[in-house]
Amino acid sequence: MHPSYTQHHTPIILCDFDGTISIKDVTDTLLSHFGQDGCDELEELWVNGKIGSQECMSKQIALMDASLDELNDVLSQIEIDPDFKSFIQYTEQNNIPVHVVSDGLDYAIEFILKRHGIKHLPIFANKLMHNNARSWRLEFPYANQDCIKKSGNCKCNHVKKQQYFPQILYVGDGSSDYCVSHNVDFVFAKDKLVHYCEKNKIEHCAIKSFANVTQALQQAQDWLIPVMIVKE
Repeated sequence: MHPSYTQHHTPIILCDFDGTISIKDVTDTLLSHFGQDGCDELEELWVNGKIGSQECMSKQIALMDASLDELNDVLSQIEIDPDFKSFIQYTEQNNIPVHVVSDGLDYAIEFILKRHGIKHLPIFANKLMHNNARSWRLEFPYANQDCIKKSGNCKCNHVKKQQYFPQILYVGDGSSDYCVSHNVDFVFAKDKLVHYCEKNKIEHCAIKSFANVTQALQQAQDWLIPVMIVKE
């Protein structure tokens, strides 16, 4: 028997997208432009806990009336955190994996990130499907029937798949990040998630932008220490 290094010596960082990487919530923005009658009622049912986010989003997206060009035109106007790109550059230089884990729309996330010159991040989100005319629908490749939040994308499931990393860090801002915050090692929290972490005594750092996350990583030392395991 001899000591050997684990495959990963750095943490992995899981990032929410809407309101965390993007300035605006993308789905809300699209629905405000293209959503037909019934979207607001579905939102109210979700807010009041009558339906889960998977059911809400599925029915709302089905009420969206837009061509691909019209959709892209609105997506082109959505900005991201101005410090996100330098954060990605820092993580790439230090071999720290970053995954986007969102209960939003995969096509929209890819489009927005690509427009800002970010093309290679793994993205785990709900799949937006188009009928090549004006109709849209969602598929949920990362749904979990046991998900407490009834989300389209169960973020806690993604955490379970990353247990071979020495630390799992999470960056988020809102209610879709509540459940997963209990299952990671540390949370970088914005907006509503700050109050949730305070209330539930979850170890966290309140941030204004990704510049705060980059600074925290630069100051941290623990993730630089190789983790030793014993192999046969």
